[in-house]
Amino acid sequence: MREDLQTRVWEAVKKLNYRPNVAARFMKGQTTNTIGMLVPDVSHPFFSAMIAGAILKAQEIEHVIIISTADGKREIEKAAIDSLARTVVDGLIYCPVSTGDPLPEIESFKDLPIVVVGRRNVFESKPHVYTDNVKGGYLATRYLLRLGRKRVGFLAGFWSTPCTVDNIREVASSKEAGKYTTLDRYTGYRRALDEEGIEYDPSLVVLCGYSYEAGYEAARELLERMIEVDSVIAANDLVAAGVIAFFTDQGVNVPDQISVVGYDNNLIAPITIPTLTSVDQDPRTLGSESVVALSKILSGKKVSDTIIDVKLTIRNSTSVMHH
Repeated sequence: MREDLQTRVWEAVKKLNYRPNVAARFMKGQTTNTIGMLVPDVSHPFFSAMIAGAILKAQEIEHVIIISTADGKREIEKAAIDSLARTVVDGLIYCPVSTGDPLPEIESFKDLPIVVVGRRNVFESKPHVYTDNVKGGYLATRYLLRLGRKRVGFLAGFWSTPCTVDNIREVASSKEAGKYTTLDRYTGYRRALDEEGIEYDPSLVVLCGYSYEAGYEAARELLERMIEVDSVIAANDLVAAGVIAFFTDQGVNVPDQISVVGYDNNLIAPITIPTLTSVDQDPRTLGSESVVALSKILSGKKVSDTIIDVKLTIRNSTSVMHH
């Protein structure tokens, strides 16, 4: 009889294609070697490169990554967090959508190991892996000043704006700044101007989004202000492409009349016309280092913040100022 029952159970198991319940295993305190990763936007080249770096590193250490996206919206992010918490991940790599509301102190996260990637100073007690954005803004500005450019426009990119042009300085030096990469770049921009003794002019700052259209419109706004401008630092390469397009449509020569610097040095930087000088912030390393940090936490080690260096890649969208 016993054998008979066993056979019947196995037949049923095969028929139902039964998988052992992951959650039940988890309750016994076992790990699953699965980590979650939540990013604001999977389609953007910066985040897709970050994901690629994370996946490759995870494969190396024999972990599986579940990727989830907030699609740039806080309410989708909240839902994604809840569903990730319901799956059985050992830990989470979290790149928050930068919006004004405080980050969710989510119940299901209380005991979950978390590494924050791409932002700094988001959760007090969690390690962060982020790019040196202050240096990024500084390098871009300093290079343009070196070329003899004196009127440097700064396009401040946000998913949703935490500030206005009038109070951006205060917000950039507040505790909130780490949640917005743009504010750190702004701080670097101000630092480079100060070093060269060039007075900061708020009329050179435009708040914009992160798309090609946003760049096109921001360049229009800059010219409509009827101020003198000889160079522009864009929020990212897509925005820079929009800026170049608008200037070109207006018969303004890039790089001679107005030089343009992008940010990310992604796929489009070498193919814009002219090709784009851009700050490279190495998103693949951001992704792989966040996996390294999380696996250290999971093996019980103490982990502090990791800062990834940036460098400037010079192409044809910038040139020496001819007077």
